[in-house]
Amino acid sequence: MLAAAAIALSLLGKAPSPGRFLAVDAHRHRVTITLIASYNGTNGGFNFDGYSRYLMWTVPRSWTVRVVCQNRGPLRHSCAVVKDAGATRPAFRGAETPQPRIGIEAGHTERFTFRANKKGVYRFACLVAGHELARMWDVLEIVPRGKPSVVDLQAGR
Repeated sequence: MLAAAAIALSLLGKAPSPGRFLAVDAHRHRVTITLIASYNGTNGGFNFDGYSRYLMWTVPRSWTVRVVCQNRGPLRHSCAVVKDAGATRPAFRGAETPQPRIGIEAGHTERFTFRANKKGVYRFACLVAGHELARMWDVLEIVPRGKPSVVDLQAGR
C-alpha cells in the first residue's frame, strides 16, 4: 500500500501531454492556448503546463491566438509573448496579461488575444521579475502556413 501511494505521488509531478492545452478552430483560423503557470513542481514551480523551455507551440501566420493564463502556484505569475530573453514589451499588440511585471494572483485566470501577423520565433514568458531568468518560458513559432501544434522538445511528442 505504501508503494502504491509513493507511485501515485510521483505521477502528480509529471507534466501531461502538451496537446491537451491546445484547441484549434481551423475554419475560423483561431487557436486557443492554455498556459497554466506553476502547473506542478517541475523547475521549482517556474513552469507552464509542467514544462519550462521545452514546449514548442507553432501557429500559422495571420491566425488569431487566444491565450488563457491560469496561475496555479502560490506566487504571482504572468503570461506574455516576447521576442527575446529579457524583453519587457510584447512582440504583438495585446500579447500579454494585464500588469505582466506584477503578475496574476494565485488561483486567478487572465486572457488575452492577438493576431500572429509576423513570422518568427518568440517566447511565452512570465515577466514577473526573475521568473523568466528561472527558465519560466516556452517557445512559440509563427510559421508561414500549416496548422497549430505543440510538441515536447525533450520527448519529441
